Amino acid sequence: MSAPRPFPYAALPAVSREELRTTERLREAATSFVRSDAVAAALAELTGEEVSIALRRARPLDASRAPADGVGVAFSPADEPGLRRAAIVDVEPALAANLVARALRQRAPKVTDASRAPGPEVAGALAAVLHSALRRAHASVPLRVVAAGPAPALARDLAAIHGRVATAWLTVVVGPDAFDARVSVPIVELPASTRRSPAMLDALVAMGDAPLALPLVAAACLAGRATLAALRAGDAFLLPSFPLDAASGALIGPVALVAAGAERGIAGELGEGSRLVLRSDRLEHHPWDHDPIAPSGDAMTGEPNSTLEVLEDAPVVVRVELGALEMTARDWAALGPGDVVALGRKLGDPAILRVGGVEVARGELVQVDGEYGVRILGRPGGK
Repeated sequence: MSAPRPFPYAALPAVSREELRTTERLREAATSFVRSDAVAAALAELTGEEVSIALRRARPLDASRAPADGVGVAFSPADEPGLRRAAIVDVEPALAANLVARALRQRAPKVTDASRAPGPEVAGALAAVLHSALRRAHASVPLRVVAAGPAPALARDLAAIHGRVATAWLTVVVGPDAFDARVSVPIVELPASTRRSPAMLDALVAMGDAPLALPLVAAACLAGRATLAALRAGDAFLLPSFPLDAASGALIGPVALVAAGAERGIAGELGEGSRLVLRSDRLEHHPWDHDPIAPSGDAMTGEPNSTLEVLEDAPVVVRVELGALEMTARDWAALGPGDVVALGRKLGDPAILRVGGVEVARGELVQVDGEYGVRILGRPGGK
C-alpha cells in the first residue's frame, strides 16, 4: 500500500458578499418580473428549435470581464425612452448569428469568425428577434428597443448613468448548441429582498449577528468501535465510498449541512470553484438507513451477557466533516434554495470524524491507492 498523500486542493476563487446579495436580488427580480421559461418558449417558436435559459451567476458589472465582441440590445419600458430604465441583453456573436438565421428559416452557421466584429445589420436583426420574443412572453408589458450595437459600449453608457450595474451571466441552449449571454440592469432598479420568514426564521432574524456554524458533512459510514478506538496519529481511516468527485482538483458533488448531534440537515451541492449551492430538499435519508431485520423469535445464545457482547460489536455511524459553514443568524435566515454560499476556508482543513455528535478524531483528507480516507493527525485528549 502506498503512503497517504494530502489531497490536491485547487485555489478557491474569492466571492464577495456584495456578489451574493446581487445574485439574490437578481433572482428575485427574475422570478417576479421576468418569465424566462416564456421567453425561451417564444424563442423556440421563432427559431424552430428547443431553447432553454439558465442563470449561471450574477455579479456587479465589471467592464474588464465583459467580452469585447458581444452584440448588445438595450430594452426599456415603452413610456421610458433612453437608457435610464433600460436593461441590456448581450450575446456572443455565434448566438446572434444562430438566432437570426434560424428565425429567417436559414441554416445556422457552424463557424463564426471571431476576428470580425459583428456589423450593425446583425445587431439590428438580433434586436428584432429578441423584441418579438419579449413581446410574446410579456404581452402586458410593452417594451421598446432603445439601442443596438457593440455590447461593451452599451454597458459603459448604462454604467455612466447609474454607476452601479448588475450583470447576470446566462447559458442559452439552442437545439444541441450552448451559448453565452448576459443581462445587465441598474442595481437601483432591482427590488429589495421580499423573502419572508416563518416563526423559526423570525427567531433567527431576532438573533441578529450571533454567529452560527453548521458542519459540512461529505460522507458517512459504519465502523466498528474497536477500529475507532485503535486509531492513532498517522493512521488512515479509509472510507467505503466517497460521493464527491475530485477529478478537477476540487471537490464537486452532494454534501449536507448537519448539526453535530442531529439527523436532519440542509442538502447542498458543491460546484466548480467550491461554491455551495443550497438545494430545496432537506436531508431526510442517510447512507446508513436500512430496513430493520425482523427478529426470528429464537434466542441466538443462552449466555446471560449475550446482549452486552452483541452491543459491543455493533458498528457506529461515523461522519466525515470537511469544516463548517459559519455566518450570522441573520444571514442564515436570508438563505433559501438555489442560493450560492461562499465557503470561508479550504474544505477538509481539517477533516473531522464525528460519532453521535462527539468528535473522535481530526486529520486531513488523503488518497490511498485510489481510495479516499482521513489521515489522523490527532484525537481529543492528545492520543
